[in-house]
Amino acid sequence: MLNRILICISSILLAVTATLAKDIPGGEDYALVGRYEGSVMTLYKVSDYEEQRILTKPIRSADRRETGKRVNDKNSISVAGKSIRIRYEGPAGRSPLEVARNFQSEIKAKGFEILFECKGADCSDLGGSELYFALHDESPLGNGDIHSNPSTQMFTAARLARPEGDVYATIYVSDFKKAPEVLVDVVETAPMDTDKIVFVDATQMQKDISAYGRVALYGILFDFDEAKIRPDSQPTLDEIGKFLSANRKIKVIVSGHTDWKGSFDYNVDLSMRRAQAVVQALTSMGIEPSRLRAFGAGPAAPVASNASEAGRAKNRRVELVEAQ
Repeated sequence: MLNRILICISSILLAVTATLAKDIPGGEDYALVGRYEGSVMTLYKVSDYEEQRILTKPIRSADRRETGKRVNDKNSISVAGKSIRIRYEGPAGRSPLEVARNFQSEIKAKGFEILFECKGADCSDLGGSELYFALHDESPLGNGDIHSNPSTQMFTAARLARPEGDVYATIYVSDFKKAPEVLVDVVETAPMDTDKIVFVDATQMQKDISAYGRVALYGILFDFDEAKIRPDSQPTLDEIGKFLSANRKIKVIVSGHTDWKGSFDYNVDLSMRRAQAVVQALTSMGIEPSRLRAFGAGPAAPVASNASEAGRAKNRRVELVEAQ
């Protein structure tokens, strides 16, 4: 009789556990990556367009000292597009190695090329939780709600080449409370919708400065979280040079603007460094330094809501403001 009662209680507890272990509302697996059998989805984030760095080498102390970042241009590639972040809690008793190898087999079968993989301390010569902090703190999608366990961590980065745009996927697996947890990040690369952001030439710069005292420029481009001007910004820099060369009495404030991803102080500093990079570029083109002043506005002067990527894209800009 006692055995029957215990069996009945055990069945009830299993049923309750199964009922509680449900996916987060609104979440869905990314079909090209899938999930490990028996896992529960606990986090699901989507952004229509983000710039992210995909780790392709271990995190090295020398690179971090040089760049100030765990994920940088020494150990990663920059990609942009629709971004998805998913966290799973795996079934108890499964090792991170087993879970990671299952994911690798699945994505390879779907045509992915493995770009990088690492295990435990091999992920960073700094040891400890460097990979955890990189994924947890340095992603534009924010907190991944994962836990640090460097001794069991497994990381895989992969790419699927497609005519409509490559797909990048990273899979982080570690052990937490004797059960694996998985963080999947996916970026579907595609051009950003820029129908409302147009190229501004020297003539238009002069018109806007004359009419409004300022002109917003979207052709000066930076990689995510970086202050180095991208080479494809040169056409806009050339137009600024033409404008300033044709109007030698005009002095301008070069004002950097960011969206509100990250802290206020960090964005102000980032926008200042970007503005200084533009001033340096213009000076190297022959514009007198006395006519240029860098200013970092950070996220303090938005022109659109930061609630959507379309709005954030409009807020990330450089402005020329006429100075006295």
